[in-house]
Amino acid sequence: MSVQPSGDEPRCVRLASCSFAVTDWEWPWAAERAETIAQDWARRRALLPQLFQGPIYMLSKQAIDGAALTGTLFKTDFSSFLYWRDHRDEEKNVFETFGASLIRSAEGHVLLGRQGPGQLNSGRVYPPSGLIDNDDLHEGAIDIDASIERELAEETGLTPGLLERVPGYIAAVSEWQVAVAIEWRSPLAAEVLRQRILGFIDTDAQPELDDIVIVRQRSDIDARAMPGHAQALLRTLLPT
Repeated sequence: MSVQPSGDEPRCVRLASCSFAVTDWEWPWAAERAETIAQDWARRRALLPQLFQGPIYMLSKQAIDGAALTGTLFKTDFSSFLYWRDHRDEEKNVFETFGASLIRSAEGHVLLGRQGPGQLNSGRVYPPSGLIDNDDLHEGAIDIDASIERELAEETGLTPGLLERVPGYIAAVSEWQVAVAIEWRSPLAAEVLRQRILGFIDTDAQPELDDIVIVRQRSDIDARAMPGHAQALLRTLLPT
């Protein structure tokens, strides 16, 4: 069945497997707006010169059968994705998709990252994550686990060898977005783990994050700073 929640509020689904194929489909909506997208990109680059115009993958088809998520992704460019994100009411046949890491401390708290200044989502607090790109493509399919592990290491310095992976996935699905999360457990207390990640951030020449936020319970969820998928994932994991 296709995942079509009502409204923009994400719902979470626990999954046993996640499989993404890749198609060479060309995106007509973006092609028809190529000139407008180029103008929008020039405006964005003037405000944030460090933005990188690289290829990313978006979801054109997706379905959940039992506890299995399958989907088909297509390649587009970052500028088209950004323009679509601001005009997605015009094009509801594609989805943003990405992998995320839910880092849990010995106490069961969840550690999120805050994106640093001068970036697209500066000030936002979210599970370490990133859009799918060419590095995640292996033999014609997307390796979502490798994508999640790569972003986790790049943003926090943590690797699977330092954490215990909880089997399966949790997907936060809305009308326009599918976020696929892996839950990781650490033997370290939340504050110790936070300091470890901050130490890594301090040594990174171009860190994406500038702080680590510990979320202990649902009342710690900050709707102003945390995007919808982050809030939905936290509500799934944390006690009231």
